[in-house]
Amino acid sequence: MSAKAKIGVLVMALLEDAYNKTAHMRPAATEAAARIAAALGEYGTVVHAGLVEEEHQAAAAARLFNAEDVDIIVAVELAYTKGIVPARCFLDTTAPVLVWNTQQIARLGESDGFDVVMLNSGMAGMPELTAVLIRTGRDFSIVTSRFDDPAGRQQVREVIQAAAVRRRLRTAKVGLVGHPFEGMTDLMFDALSLRQDVGPVVWPVEPETISVRFGEIPQADVDALVATERGRYRVDMDPGVFERSARMALALESVAREQHLDAFTAFDQVWLSDPRVGIIPSYGTGRLCEIGIPAAPEGDVACAVAQIALQELAGQATTLENYVIDFENNAVMFSHDGHGNPALAVPRGVAVKHSIYYQGVAGFGAGFEFAYEPGPITNLALVTTGESRWRFVISEGELLPFPPRPISAPQTLFRHDSLPIDEWCNAWLMAGATHHMGAARGRWTRHLLELARMLGIDAVVV
Repeated sequence: MSAKAKIGVLVMALLEDAYNKTAHMRPAATEAAARIAAALGEYGTVVHAGLVEEEHQAAAAARLFNAEDVDIIVAVELAYTKGIVPARCFLDTTAPVLVWNTQQIARLGESDGFDVVMLNSGMAGMPELTAVLIRTGRDFSIVTSRFDDPAGRQQVREVIQAAAVRRRLRTAKVGLVGHPFEGMTDLMFDALSLRQDVGPVVWPVEPETISVRFGEIPQADVDALVATERGRYRVDMDPGVFERSARMALALESVAREQHLDAFTAFDQVWLSDPRVGIIPSYGTGRLCEIGIPAAPEGDVACAVAQIALQELAGQATTLENYVIDFENNAVMFSHDGHGNPALAVPRGVAVKHSIYYQGVAGFGAGFEFAYEPGPITNLALVTTGESRWRFVISEGELLPFPPRPISAPQTLFRHDSLPIDEWCNAWLMAGATHHMGAARGRWTRHLLELARMLGIDAVVV
């Protein structure tokens, strides 16, 4: 995973007040709080507020979490705590909350005394803590587990990872060159709504900027990239056009880095008639994905955003598009003309070929042709459902072995884990999925559901 979360740790216990007289437990409780903070340090950078017993300490914890700009607050009660204590922290903060209902022991032993109870009875205060969150309208996740339970720790990890992706999205900048492909209704959206509800800002990049940069790339850099790619891939196209495509790839990378873009999309056809460029940029946008700048074709900002989320979780992501249903194999072919992430291809199976779709004034530009490596896959479509409401449409399955067809495109065959392919198609379409989707190796549904909850958007799992 790319992003590391900053984790606010709020560990609480009521030890001493006018009626309770268990202050002798403070050293042990402080040690237990430190142990919890250390365990959470495996998942990110910890901001530990120390043992919190009273309301003024919760207020100080809130100030600390705000000052450190934490991505998530993990709240734990070692023993019963008056609800007003966590309320003070939650009312003064806005970060997502994970309630970890945990204890050190699996059960109370026959010989265990009150001191053991004091450090393992957080469940006593949980109804007050969660009721405070519900009554104040604060969304939260909850995990109940023994402290050292691997399954519980994995659930905690997933929630924290989702919080890190939320931070990434809310600070992301997506470059849009030109405009979305004309007439594609699922590419139409309110950019301010995206910024408000999902996070990324959409930043216009003039086609002229890249056309000018195209001419400024040193020939030595172009020659070096051409040599590198010929050593990695089978390049089956006119050498001069491939050199032009390599120059375009370097121009895209240069502008993306100069403008601090976290993702990129373009109306790819905008340069076809420009004599300075004159080709489709599919090779260059696929290369952006490989080097860590998620890119989507055709000005599809939402698909680029979906790829940011998946890249943060899986390390690499790509664009896929529904192509041909394979009823005999209970699957569907995914592809996209020329564009795809070669880092996800079958090893040593990548070819660079000229486009068979788009001819510019300088010829048919380069794109990729390969099969995606078989294995588990998660698909994510980020969609609008009317009135600027956003939704994740998520699906998991397997990519099957698929010898690539000669169509100048990355390609694969997807089979859902349980649904027949006709039912999967029906459900995917009924959920409002777009015709492009982000995809990444692995299984990330639970992370994405947590992320959607933290963002306050809808999610449908197909």
